[in-house]
Amino acid sequence: MSGFDPTDADALHEEAIARTGRSDFGDDGYREGLGVLIDAIRASPRHDRIAPRFGAMAVNLLVGRLASQAGWNAHPELLDDPVPAPLIITGLPRSGTTILHFLMSVDPQFQWTPRWVGEAPLIRPPREEWESHPQYRQVHDRLEATFAANPGLRAAHDMGAALADECITVMSQSFMTNTFNSTLPLPDYRRWWYEADEEPSYRRYKDNLRLMGARARDRTWLLKNPSHSYGMDAMLRVFPDARVVVLHRNPVETIASGASLIWRNGQLFEKAETGPIRLDIFARAVERMREARERHPGAAVLDVHYRDLIADKLGTVRRIYRHFGLTLSAEAEAAMQAFIGDNPQGKHGRHDYSSGEFGITDDQVRDRFADYIARHDLA
Repeated sequence: MSGFDPTDADALHEEAIARTGRSDFGDDGYREGLGVLIDAIRASPRHDRIAPRFGAMAVNLLVGRLASQAGWNAHPELLDDPVPAPLIITGLPRSGTTILHFLMSVDPQFQWTPRWVGEAPLIRPPREEWESHPQYRQVHDRLEATFAANPGLRAAHDMGAALADECITVMSQSFMTNTFNSTLPLPDYRRWWYEADEEPSYRRYKDNLRLMGARARDRTWLLKNPSHSYGMDAMLRVFPDARVVVLHRNPVETIASGASLIWRNGQLFEKAETGPIRLDIFARAVERMREARERHPGAAVLDVHYRDLIADKLGTVRRIYRHFGLTLSAEAEAAMQAFIGDNPQGKHGRHDYSSGEFGITDDQVRDRFADYIARHDLA
């Protein structure tokens, strides 16, 4: 990649083609977001620091687009498959969405996206074949190197090639997701994203689910992404029969925790700017989520408090299953009990943080989220 310009769209595409031998990126809808990102980086006073990180991200996402399109071209019949009533976990980041997702993923009635498949989607192979797949090894080794280079990151947010991953990994192919706000300090992109309609991104994601789940068409998708709180209206337009679990936690805890996470993840942000960014994005998100629920009054949504999840994980899962008419088998319940025993809170170390470290105060958070806190009894 000598002489490679990470803010040259043609160069990014050429690198992705060179890596894969493929050249069909599918529809051109992603190019608007890609162009906004490139323009924002070129205008940034931190261009020299941001551009290399963006270039690596963009090429990986373009490789992912190529993989998805290759799968659809080989199996166009998959695009007619239904994706009935997925169970989707969302809520403010750091509100327990990850632990609930991991816990429910041990139930074999669900299918989910392992990280290694989501980065470059393909028909998900049987579990016993994962470790021998070159793509699995590549993703596993890169994640482990990331954690080794960023002490404390795994304590803040665990990831693994074989673990159930967030929807946003696949959705980032559209270059229209909160991924970039959580990774790159680009206010111009953030302002554009605030006004964008994410429905095309969700529609592409649904097609990716059809591809990845082609061997398990009878199994319910278990999905998770905190940013669905922001995109819930578009999500429910694309998945109108979704069963949605929304986790709620006091924002004084979630905003500071999320600010700590994005600061640790590469340290491209100034520490004091991460708090205001998270505060603005997710204060908007809870209002957009409220509006989406009003716009879709028939949506199947269950509210769950973080404190209840932490106090009784299995009891919370039983409540979710009852609410949505799911069957919790004895085998799945035993697997969940084992998971809880093997994964105590703080397994990978403590994640310490405070609002003041990240340029905000607890009172600012309370003021911005006053209606949300009162609505969900989070004081």
